[in-house]
Amino acid sequence: MILTRISKNKKGQVWTVDFILGLVLFILTLILGIKIILDTYSPTEYNKTYRDAVHLSDAIVSSGYPSGWDSSNVVIPGVAENNRINTTKLDQFSDLNYSRAKSLLHVQADFIFFIRNSTHTIDTGECIYGFNLSTHANCTPILLDSTEYENLVKLDRTVIYNSTIMVMTFYVWD
Repeated sequence: MILTRISKNKKGQVWTVDFILGLVLFILTLILGIKIILDTYSPTEYNKTYRDAVHLSDAIVSSGYPSGWDSSNVVIPGVAENNRINTTKLDQFSDLNYSRAKSLLHVQADFIFFIRNSTHTIDTGECIYGFNLSTHANCTPILLDSTEYENLVKLDRTVIYNSTIMVMTFYVWD
């Protein structure tokens, strides 16, 4: 009964210690929630490699800039027009130094690309373009065996080569 009387007289009062403790817990919970949300949406290394792969494949499957580029005036190298491989531009791309091509394409990751049909890689004068990798006798790159990487992205783009539907495969890694 005594407790009942005391609680009736102290209605609506806030203790300073309770208030400060509640405020600190609320602020810590808010900060932790914001940190979790920001960490969820921050770009990872894989996302950067994937963006490089998409950008690279878009640039290579375009006509490049200027449209009639050669190794002396190239700004952005591209080897296709309307998804049709231009063999002249493909040869000119192979003449570019790899580090220069990488710089012109504005990518950080290493890359290769090649053209294949449903059964094997097509030898278009070179088996693979881009990073200097060894290939098997059938022109298939030895990528996973000889290269160390943390992130690897593979993209396939449908192209037409010599009036036949083919697949241009891109491997991009860092």
